[in-house]
Amino acid sequence: MKMKRNRLPLILGPLLLAAALAGGRPPREVILCPDLAGPLSQRLGWALGEAGKKGLKESCWIGYSIRRLMGERSFIGSFSCPKPVSEMTLEEIISGKKSAFPQLSGREQVRQAARAALDDLEKPAESSKQEKQVWKEVAILFKYGPGQAGGLQRVGMSNLSLAFDLEGLSFFWLGEATDEQSLAALRGLYRKEKLQKAREDLIAAAGIHGSPTLVIPFLETILKSDEPVHLRKNAVFWLSQQKDEAALRLLLAAARTDRDQEVRKEAVFGMSQLELASAVDALIELARNSGEVKIRREAIFWLGEQASKKAEAALRDFAYKDNSPEIQEQAVFALSQLPEEEGVTELIKIAKTHPDPRIRKKAIFWLGESHDPRALETLVEIVKEK
Repeated sequence: MKMKRNRLPLILGPLLLAAALAGGRPPREVILCPDLAGPLSQRLGWALGEAGKKGLKESCWIGYSIRRLMGERSFIGSFSCPKPVSEMTLEEIISGKKSAFPQLSGREQVRQAARAALDDLEKPAESSKQEKQVWKEVAILFKYGPGQAGGLQRVGMSNLSLAFDLEGLSFFWLGEATDEQSLAALRGLYRKEKLQKAREDLIAAAGIHGSPTLVIPFLETILKSDEPVHLRKNAVFWLSQQKDEAALRLLLAAARTDRDQEVRKEAVFGMSQLELASAVDALIELARNSGEVKIRREAIFWLGEQASKKAEAALRDFAYKDNSPEIQEQAVFALSQLPEEEGVTELIKIAKTHPDPRIRKKAIFWLGESHDPRALETLVEIVKEK
């Protein structure tokens, strides 16, 4: 059995955050901001002020939307209700009426996205090339405690075309915001927030924006801060979703020098998730030159997940030329994990010609786990020679 650790279908094609059944309780009331074109900070202040004036004895939801370029089969969703009660989408709740056009239920949209995700895992190259990119509206939703003094309890994210559990609470809708307005608001909330879970949610809310030049500085500040490890790891994860050279440089620097090994390892994984050709070069450089064996092993492992001739050539070099037997063994394993059995040719060569019998044995073992007919032929040949 192959020991492959699957790449995560995280941001595009398709995305399901907090995957669960669609549906949820509609709000008790929807209160629209009277100035939907004003500064977002003022709209947020208005909503909190109105919540205090109304003397709400329960929590309330406050939300606005951003626009994001996404695969047409991709969804961002956050579902907390275990059993659908209402199939109204957020868009329908905000407008106050059911759509006149037939729509898939939230449940069926999730099912379709799940089927598409399985297709993408089986044929990732074809799926990523074929999927049309479209603009979609994504709601960022804040649950606040009772009254004007109530603190932030939760942050949710969902496409407006999906249902979201508003828990029968009052819902203040602030309209649309630009990425710049939204990220400025999220930075301000993050600075003031003390609740760790809410801070994690705010990092994720920032990470889903489609403007790397705005997102990366915010994530960089968290990564380089004195924040707890789990928050810095979250920043690393969302950096890995930005598809930007600046994000790669930050991840490479963190993998080399960050003070916490957990963050260093997460940074190596993050590099492997960046859909940039230069990310393979960065992984190779890290695997060759890191002064930490565990980080070299991580980099080599994730090279084994890359469909790249360059990665295959680097792994071959590590298997034959590295001074560490541990690294040579890891390279052999990584060759066995290359997509589409691309490493089989090199494994056959290593099994037959490597000067170290331990490394030959490792190659033979991983050939035994392969479904490639060439592997079986080689094993039979080796047994006959013995």
